[in-house]
Amino acid sequence: MNANNNDFDLSSYARRCASFGSSTNSFLLKHQDKGFIERMVEEQVKVLGGNKELYNRIDSNMKNGVFDHFFISEHCVIYSWRESFVSKYFPDNSWFTVDFDDEDEFEAEDGNRKFAATIPFQITRHFDRVIALASANVPSELTWLKQQVYFEKDELLSEEAEWKYKWEVAMTMKKTNGDGLQSLEWESSSLEMEFSDVAHMFAEMYQTGPKKLEEMALKAILLRHISTGSTNFLPLEYLPKEINKKAATGMYNIEGAAPNNISDEGKEVFERMREAFNKKSS
Repeated sequence: MNANNNDFDLSSYARRCASFGSSTNSFLLKHQDKGFIERMVEEQVKVLGGNKELYNRIDSNMKNGVFDHFFISEHCVIYSWRESFVSKYFPDNSWFTVDFDDEDEFEAEDGNRKFAATIPFQITRHFDRVIALASANVPSELTWLKQQVYFEKDELLSEEAEWKYKWEVAMTMKKTNGDGLQSLEWESSSLEMEFSDVAHMFAEMYQTGPKKLEEMALKAILLRHISTGSTNFLPLEYLPKEINKKAATGMYNIEGAAPNNISDEGKEVFERMREAFNKKSS
């Protein structure tokens, strides 16, 4: 009986905390600084060489979980910038989250685990709101509210974001005890990624030389297309069907060889992933 009461009290406390955090966020958002928000967007555009249309494309991809084969490194650069932004404007203990699925974790959760389950989700799916909360100008007597920001967590979408945009996570996973490659296989499968997605990721990670001329040319065409401000990314009607197909699905297929411009370790990973996806499809 007592255990049930404790469980109920903890759950009720979690709900009250989330409600307080949501109310705090709503108040802060009413005091957002649009000039600050615009400057932070421009800072991100700068790291992409000033290409606002490319930034808009990356921002949209992150919000919607779209994987882009040809601009992986650019997505990673923006992701890294946003992580640094959060570290600067939301240092430790200036924000909190609530886990309604595991009440023990709510009571005492490791800081690193809390960050990993929350911030990747926030800086990909809801970064507009993150910037707006950071920008809030409130009266001096209410500045303490900026230390009570509430960020919802989503472990699955956070895991997906780190896997796609933070290469250290995949590399660390490979070097963990046991069969690191098996962990990579499981991860790619759980996130429902296609072989071409994974192949492009590891081709970037293990790159040792220039890419094929065809891939570089196609990326240049896509970049020019994006830069026109077109909302229709594909198809490119003026290109052959085979090139359009590669633009949509990537350069690598499960029957093809590993690219020549990656390291031996990269080729090992490439072949291992091919085996895993072949087993998955059989």
